[in-house]
Amino acid sequence: MSLDLASLLNPEQYKAASQIEGPELIIAGAGSGKTRMITYRIAYMLSKGIDQSEILALTFTNKAAKEMADRVRETVGKKLDKLTTTTFHSFGLGLLKMYIQYLGYRNDFTLYDENDNISLIKNCIVTLGYQLADYNVRTLRDFFSQYKTERIPLPEKGTAVREIYDEWLMTQKAYNVVDFDDLIILPIKIFEKKPEILERVQLRWRYIMVDEFQDTSLLQYKLVSMIAAKYRNIAVVGDDDQSIYSWRGANYQNIVNFEKDFPERKEYRLERNYRSTGNILSAANALIVHNKERKDKKLWTESGEGASISIMRHPTGEEEAMWIATHIRKLMREHHYNFSDFGVLVRTNSLMNTLETTFVESQIPVRVSGGSSFFDRKEIRDMLCFLKILVNENDDNSLLRIINTPRRGIGRTTVERLRRYADEKNTTLHIALEELSAAPEFRESTRKALQDFIKMIHRWKDMVNTPDRLLDTIVQDTCYEAMVREEFPESDKAVAFKMRGIQFLSERLSKYLKEHKDATLRDYLRSVSIIGDENDDDKSMVSLMTMHASKGLEFKVVFLAGIEDHIIPSARALEEDNRNIDEERRLFYVAITRAREKLYINYSDTRRDREGKEKTTLPSRFLEEIPNTLFQNEEKTPEETLKDNISSAKAFLEMLKNKNKK
Repeated sequence: MSLDLASLLNPEQYKAASQIEGPELIIAGAGSGKTRMITYRIAYMLSKGIDQSEILALTFTNKAAKEMADRVRETVGKKLDKLTTTTFHSFGLGLLKMYIQYLGYRNDFTLYDENDNISLIKNCIVTLGYQLADYNVRTLRDFFSQYKTERIPLPEKGTAVREIYDEWLMTQKAYNVVDFDDLIILPIKIFEKKPEILERVQLRWRYIMVDEFQDTSLLQYKLVSMIAAKYRNIAVVGDDDQSIYSWRGANYQNIVNFEKDFPERKEYRLERNYRSTGNILSAANALIVHNKERKDKKLWTESGEGASISIMRHPTGEEEAMWIATHIRKLMREHHYNFSDFGVLVRTNSLMNTLETTFVESQIPVRVSGGSSFFDRKEIRDMLCFLKILVNENDDNSLLRIINTPRRGIGRTTVERLRRYADEKNTTLHIALEELSAAPEFRESTRKALQDFIKMIHRWKDMVNTPDRLLDTIVQDTCYEAMVREEFPESDKAVAFKMRGIQFLSERLSKYLKEHKDATLRDYLRSVSIIGDENDDDKSMVSLMTMHASKGLEFKVVFLAGIEDHIIPSARALEEDNRNIDEERRLFYVAITRAREKLYINYSDTRRDREGKEKTTLPSRFLEEIPNTLFQNEEKTPEETLKDNISSAKAFLEMLKNKNKK
């Protein structure tokens, strides 16, 4: 097979793809055709006679690894069964299956997930005689992961936490189990203990490629650099400006480490952008240049300047969400976009509820990524089922969900008897419940539970036309909060989070009925149910996601919501370490560069915090770093924009600047 790379790639991509011997550092900016370059680089290696079994390509998700392999196979027209394109953790798992016995484990080891590990830690706490109630086990598990991966120092010997940690490690090995951290740690230990194994692995994979190199941890880099040390045919591809995962161990300084370990490397920069318009790239370039510890690069495009970036100020977060929903509809009418052309990005999960519920109530199908869908949360589904049974007593599925939630002594046997009766009489489960509630074949306690449940339903039905306190009444009558506390005995935060979700649903219901004249509870339930019923295809949905989850994706139109100080940059991140400002800026950079054609930046004057309290807000300080000439206010004509460009935003930014000077 012969490949004419020069005709398939741009000059910078061609240089990077055709250099296949020796170490190589490829700095690939956002939207620069990185995946295309990687695909052709591997294909070019194969065309030059390198055996597919000698090539190892590592990335971070199974989806990315599969896409890489599929594109290479499509390019060369072969199955390539021996080509290794995989994730770091899958690669580590494969090494352990072959060599873990050299560390004293058996080859039939078990891989523990998060829940398995939490259970094991609980057992260790009890075994050592400590009180389980004194520890937040999930937090402890997070610390143990950081200890094990050497991201923070071990606690001193003799402390309870160190004792539990040591007991946990010994128990893992005694049980012949490993966890996900071990998939990277243990292969390194094998290589250090058995150099001959390392040499065998080096001979097996003589050509190595690492995608998204800026996201590697120190240990992941150590693993791959050990394998590459002998033949030194390693190409790493990444962008330090898109390093946004330090909280899970990623270290963009690995680029510096690579330069030290492979001083003979060749270095290439991919700066031509194939995704975004010139104005969007100008904003991204102007922003990221404020980070000093970075590789110098400047994205550029031949696609023209495109539309100005729109910036919108809103009185509240609720009005921001409604404006975005309305504008999505407007753009679809005027420009014939599909729902899938829109991405709505936020910094934190806490901003998603208002946006998602507004979209759903506005009949805009939405897919949530990087956080849980509000309507998929158990407590919300429970509450909606309580409401559904009040407007449609024939809804057997909803009745089955809530008949014993919370537990009220109506068990599986009773439910089966009700269902048989309903089938025999060709009627609904609700009618079976009414007719059998006094049946003599049930125990007295069961009859009472059935009758009490029916009474509650009747009482709630009387409130349907005045629903302001309906959900509060359901929660109180069913003792729902007590059930949640029983489910999360160690976490007041989890209980508060779930109960706030129910309160938020109650507020949305009241707001909907006030804003829609003559609307009923049935209308509201239809508005929040129709999306899930009619839009199973993700391609027909607006994507609502965190900025972190958006990395690697692109949309024709991007709305950034909640672009306010203490949200982006995050107050919590800056409290932990003021140096986190650079990563917060990189995160905003990633969000901006997801947009292909249009970018809308939104902020509000007030916003509800996690406790539901209304707080005054200021625009993000990052907006000061983008030239005003790139912005237009969406509500103004072009002439007005030139005369008074984002004046309202500038006033707030000036306040912020003066505040910082103090």
